[in-house]
Amino acid sequence: MQMDQAVEGDPFETGEGVEAVEFELALGASDIGDMLFEDCVRRAAEMIGGEFLFAMPSDGSFEDASEIAAIHLGHSDEGRGRVFFAVLNAEGDAMRVADREEVGDRFHGFARAFVGVLSRIRDEMPSFGQMEPEGTA
Repeated sequence: MQMDQAVEGDPFETGEGVEAVEFELALGASDIGDMLFEDCVRRAAEMIGGEFLFAMPSDGSFEDASEIAAIHLGHSDEGRGRVFFAVLNAEGDAMRVADREEVGDRFHGFARAFVGVLSRIRDEMPSFGQMEPEGTA
């Protein structure tokens, strides 16, 4: 797998701290040639104790990105925690961690809203995620 070595901005300066570096290192442990982008991001999230939120095609609003994925790291209750983004380049052979400025308000807002919805579902349905499937397929 190839990780882009040049990361836009210093994660410590942008306030994302150690978690951003941990996420980047966890992404680097996956091989995009052997796994789907979404699976690489899910694995990285699990490695650092985060929660996979979504993966979707990029809308062309930022350069060199074919897909974008988001994870949530931290406490889901009361809206705490941080959202981090992974980006698959246009060629589909390298991943990078994107900062909030690169991702923009629209993707960041969508991810924060997603965290809010998941938190509300969990609050109202304590057994959410632990439910047994009904019937057979």
